[in-house]
Amino acid sequence: MRALNRVRIIAIGFVAVFAFACGGSPTPKVDPLAAAKKAPPKKVNGVLPVAKAHFEQGVTALQKKPSDYAEAVGHFGEATKVQDDYVIGWLNLAYSNERLGRHESAAVAYRKLIQLNVTDRGVTLALGRALLLSGEIQLAITEFESVLRKNPKDLQARNNLAAAYVAKNDLKTALRYVKEVLAVQPKNVPAIVNLGLLYLKDKRLPLARLMFDKALGYDKKNARAKNNLGLTFFAMGLIPPAVNAFEQAIALDPTMDEARLNVGSIYLDYLDYTSALKQFQAVRKRFPKHYQAMMGEADCLYGTSEYPAAAKLYEESLAIKGDNPEALVRVGKIYEEQLGEAKKALGFYEKYVEVTKAPANDPIRQQIIAIKQFGDGEAMPADGGEDGEETEGGEAAEGGEATEGGDAAEGGDAAAGGEAAEGGEATEAGEAKEGGEAKEGGDAEKAPAKDEPAPAAEG
Repeated sequence: MRALNRVRIIAIGFVAVFAFACGGSPTPKVDPLAAAKKAPPKKVNGVLPVAKAHFEQGVTALQKKPSDYAEAVGHFGEATKVQDDYVIGWLNLAYSNERLGRHESAAVAYRKLIQLNVTDRGVTLALGRALLLSGEIQLAITEFESVLRKNPKDLQARNNLAAAYVAKNDLKTALRYVKEVLAVQPKNVPAIVNLGLLYLKDKRLPLARLMFDKALGYDKKNARAKNNLGLTFFAMGLIPPAVNAFEQAIALDPTMDEARLNVGSIYLDYLDYTSALKQFQAVRKRFPKHYQAMMGEADCLYGTSEYPAAAKLYEESLAIKGDNPEALVRVGKIYEEQLGEAKKALGFYEKYVEVTKAPANDPIRQQIIAIKQFGDGEAMPADGGEDGEETEGGEAAEGGEATEGGDAAEGGDAAAGGEAAEGGEATEAGEAKEGGEAKEGGDAEKAPAKDEPAPAAEG
């Protein structure tokens, strides 16, 4: 979003002037925040000294290579706590939360800006995109429609509406908005990507590939187009080109969790645990409680015989989703067969039977009987192997999604880091970019290794 970027540039420029205004001999370093706390609690140019000091430290965090968005969120958050009407603080807080993929928190900040009478259309579009990526599709549509009512010629609003209706699976309405944009701007990249996504969902794969290639012809650095091209290749059974496209999408946008989960699931399916682990851990570095990335990482650890670490991670995943039969069986198998703690496996097996309503001849029921009879170290694996487990090497459970809500990030904030985009995009990783896109449904759907892929719609 242009307004966001402009604020960031102004903020960084301010810090640069502040840092180099003084010359001469070196002076002792002074903690600006500590100094501000000692200053009288009076506003200077409308800003309290402590709020200003936190804001400047937040900007310093953004200036790091790479930017430290988590630190920035902390300081901008403190700035707005100190001074509730600090508009530039709220704007940078929203921006930094989006870059972290914390779209629910970003939406809160954008709503606060609107309460402070910031009526810029870019803020309304950004609020809509944050809502869309939070899974609040209808609320997002309301925001986009409010922009369109004020200016029926606003193409960004139409692109965002198209993305929202794709997320709602109302493809007819989405197509109408796409066509309205392309009728005015035939080279509008977000609309072209959305059209390709519509073809992809309709299984018209050659047309989908044509649209994504066309979009990349106009914008070679469009990560969402690359990710969707990878999905198209995968749907066509062209695995190496799919992997290459996903890797290129990640290179263009390291915060694109859809692409990481997609390629990670493929690597896992082909038993390349090292490559898969790298992708799942990259997602979890930003979102430690991201469920699908957690499951994918646990599968990789299991595949590389790192059994204690795998068991711990499976158990953490069960704290989020306690009725996942796959995780229940896997952690039970690890304790029984790898760590020699069959009695510890018993509870997981019994929970599996309860969840799945396993029939009397289910091998896991036989394991339960054996453990109760023989105890640790004596129960033998039932015939049929690890019933309910992944194929050798496994895959990310439930697909490897980059979901927005509580699974995706700590505190229920989404994945994947995001800022509002200029062209009306709701990016998975959420950057403020020129072109605007919203990922499919606000999350990466099923991992491509076994199920449906994870598309990213343009906004």
